[in-house]
Amino acid sequence: MVSRRGVGHDVCVSMWRLWPVSSGWSRRIPAGVAIVLVVLGVVATAAGLDAPSDGSMVPLGWRADGVVVDVPGTPVDVPGAPGGVGLRTGDLVTGVAGHRLADGLGVVPRPRPGTTLLYDVVRERPTTVAVRVGRPDPYPLLVAGWGDLVFVLALAGLAVALYLRRPEEPATAPLLVLAAGLLGSTLTVTAGLPALALATGGARLWLFHLNTIVAYSISWGGLLAFTIAFTAPRPLPARSRRAMAVGYAAPPAAMALWSALAAPLAPNALGRLGLVHVGQTAVVAAALVTSTAWGFVAYRRNPDPLMRARTRWLMAGGATATLLSLAGWHLPELLAAARPLPPGALGLSGLPFVAGIGVALRRHRLFDIERLANRSLVYASVVAILVAGYAAVVALLVSGLGLSQPVAAALTAAGAALALAPLRALAQSTVNRVMYGDRRDPSAALTRLGTRLQAVLLPADVLPAIVETVARSLRVPHAAIDLVDGSGAAHLATQYGVPVGEVHVEPLRYHGTLIGHLRVSARGSDDPLDPVDLGLIASLAQQVGTAVQAVRLHDDLARSRAEVVASREDERRRLRRDLHDGLGPTLAAIRIKAGLAARDVPPESAARPLLDEISAEAAASLTDVRRLVEALRPPALDELGVVGAIRARAAALSGAMCIEVVGSERLPALPAAVETAAYRIAVEAITNAARHSEATHCTATVAPSDGGVEVTVRDNGRGLGPDRTAGVGIRSMRERAAEVGGVWSMRSPPGGGTHIRAFLPTNLGGDHDPADPRR
Repeated sequence: MVSRRGVGHDVCVSMWRLWPVSSGWSRRIPAGVAIVLVVLGVVATAAGLDAPSDGSMVPLGWRADGVVVDVPGTPVDVPGAPGGVGLRTGDLVTGVAGHRLADGLGVVPRPRPGTTLLYDVVRERPTTVAVRVGRPDPYPLLVAGWGDLVFVLALAGLAVALYLRRPEEPATAPLLVLAAGLLGSTLTVTAGLPALALATGGARLWLFHLNTIVAYSISWGGLLAFTIAFTAPRPLPARSRRAMAVGYAAPPAAMALWSALAAPLAPNALGRLGLVHVGQTAVVAAALVTSTAWGFVAYRRNPDPLMRARTRWLMAGGATATLLSLAGWHLPELLAAARPLPPGALGLSGLPFVAGIGVALRRHRLFDIERLANRSLVYASVVAILVAGYAAVVALLVSGLGLSQPVAAALTAAGAALALAPLRALAQSTVNRVMYGDRRDPSAALTRLGTRLQAVLLPADVLPAIVETVARSLRVPHAAIDLVDGSGAAHLATQYGVPVGEVHVEPLRYHGTLIGHLRVSARGSDDPLDPVDLGLIASLAQQVGTAVQAVRLHDDLARSRAEVVASREDERRRLRRDLHDGLGPTLAAIRIKAGLAARDVPPESAARPLLDEISAEAAASLTDVRRLVEALRPPALDELGVVGAIRARAAALSGAMCIEVVGSERLPALPAAVETAAYRIAVEAITNAARHSEATHCTATVAPSDGGVEVTVRDNGRGLGPDRTAGVGIRSMRERAAEVGGVWSMRSPPGGGTHIRAFLPTNLGGDHDPADPRR
């Protein structure tokens, strides 16, 4: 008892020193909560060791008619008393000193040590036993729970050290709450709750439940908050802080709600407390599952190598702890009904998990734990499957076939021995696939790459799909492709993720010609790619080279076509300018001069008909030139600009449908091909809306975008039918966008209407005149 109070006092003093260290309430409040939780545990332990006891301990999970007790010490004989001996392990205590527990708790006066009380118990049959009341004996209590105490004290010491040494780490504050809640509740449970305390009630009973229900729930809220903070990006975003607040509050709120719901479900106070204990178990299980799922999802989604390294340490510690508990305690007891290690030392199996937390938060870069994590996951999964299968098969043979327990155990053990090798191979391949991807199965990686490329719709998505598939197949954080130009220089084409550690460069060749490089990063600064990884990368590079060459050819073709279109439109604009500004005025002058000359020539002169003919031919030629100018390029583009030209055409098309054109009248100078394509696409989309959509409003927007110009046309009409086929107008818009290397799309939003979008790049290659002829 003295040693317990000394430990609790030292922990409380150490934690109280934490209070002024923090500079913010986000650290002070958890530290204050942790201090309160430890103080509650120490007070409850002191109250339990100071109160009279009948030598029993009541495990959690009570019945409405009584409680089943454990007796860690030796029962004290009471000579001449009915029943002969005191309480035994497994007794169902239904009454104390003539008062039934089902009738109410806390109705028996507190007895003095040395008093003998009669207990109503159920063994083979209901009976009455005499129990001598005395002081609690700390020794059997320590023997029963010393391993758990070592675990929670180690966790608490680690939490205090990390809180002091890592003030910038947001995960240390919730870890402190978790450790303090587990320490206080474990101290309380180790001190025990005898059946006598249910009958006498008082501070010991409510302090016990304050720690095992309230403080225990708060500690599991600390686990949820710790998981959120541990896996969140740095610096901690506001949404993660809100999630931590929800994590802190969720288990206590769930227990408060369950306690309120359980009150009318039980017939008495004993049954209500039993239901509360059941709810506590469910809340703990839910918190564990939620924390594990959150960590797994965060590990898979977050490419940050630091967070992944930290998480691997936690995984290694948890897997090692699970393996130790199964191999040292659960599996021998299940297979041979033997306990090679004392039951009180079970809590020691959790120490590797404590060590994993410490390394993850303090020294996560010191060691390479990939191999340890791999082996731990393999053996933990194999042992877990064997234990579950063993128990299920033995139960089936005993209950279904009527075999005896030894025979069923022997047959099942033989089957487990035969299944061990293939089960380990299966677990190893599964864990390898999760941790390292398809590096030991090149055919699967090639199949995945081919399937992904078949699903790609646009050539621009081929290279991003390749690097993403390579990264996911190898479980590496980064992959990239560089393309080699005609001069031999390499330029980045696409990449996935962020490189970590050494980057391997694999050449990409097509018919022996170097066309690019495939760059693949190591999984970590201390986890380089091994020969198996490099062999798979070489196999993938052979297939990737062909796909990269196809993309290069497509890009070259698209670029050449865009240059041809741009040159054509530039030449058309130049011809229109020459015809409009040169030939047109010349013909007009000839016509005017011929007319003036005809006025000075008498009608009977032979020159008069020739002059009239020259004037008529000049007028006809001027009309042909004007028609040719308009055919070469819409005149409104040069006169009004893109937005003004679209607005003028929209005014002619508006009727029952209101058309709004949005955009600046003075857009940046655009190549002639881009101007024409933007104008034609917008006018065609507005025309289709006016003719077919039955819309009342249409909005066309022309706006500069990063590297190009974006044209969007929206209407509120009936949208596109599911069986509608592309007509001439739709094909024309798509082709005009493709001619300049742009992207065109059309869709119908859920609310109705049609949404057409085109992105037209302004860099078409070559030397094109972007000048605005209106300047």
